[in-house]
Amino acid sequence: MSPRVDDELFLNIVKILVGDEAVTIVSMLGSKPEATDEELATKLEIKLNIVRKILYKLYDYHLAVFRRIRDKKTGWFVYYWKLNPERIGDLVNNKKRAVLHKLKERLNYEKEHVFYQCLNGCPRFTFEDAMEVSFNCPKCSTALENISNENIIEILETNVEILEEDLQ
Repeated sequence: MSPRVDDELFLNIVKILVGDEAVTIVSMLGSKPEATDEELATKLEIKLNIVRKILYKLYDYHLAVFRRIRDKKTGWFVYYWKLNPERIGDLVNNKKRAVLHKLKERLNYEKEHVFYQCLNGCPRFTFEDAMEVSFNCPKCSTALENISNENIIEILETNVEILEEDLQ
C-alpha cells in the first residue's frame, strides 16, 4: 500500500509530469469528490479538449480515475473524474526502477569499454571509435590518450546501491 501523500507533493509531481495547466485542473478537481471534464472546462475557462488531454495524461499515470455513465437523454457517455493520489508511491517506485535499470546499463557499458580522450577535454571515445579516427581527436586533432573511468564506475555503483536499498 502506498503512503499518504500531501497535497503539495501531489501538485509538484503533477506539475513535473503533466505541466502547469494540469495543476490548475487538479486543484479544482481535488476540491470536489468528482467532476466532469465539461464542468472543469467551464469553471476554469479552458478549452474542453485541453482539459480532456490533461485528464487522460493523469489517467495514464494512474493519478486520476473516472467512471462513465450514459446520459439517457443524449445517449452520450459522461465521464466523472476524481483524483487518485494514493498511486504516487507506485509511480515514484516505477520511476526509480526505470532509473535503476538505466544506471545498471550504463555501469555495464563503463565496465566493458576502454576510453580515450584528448587533453583538451573533447568528448571521449571507446577503443573501437578511437581506432576509427586513428587515435586523433576529430575536433581538435590532438592525440587521444587512454583515460580512467574508475570514478564514473564508482559513482554509478554507489547510485545503484542506493536505489536498490531504497526499493527494498
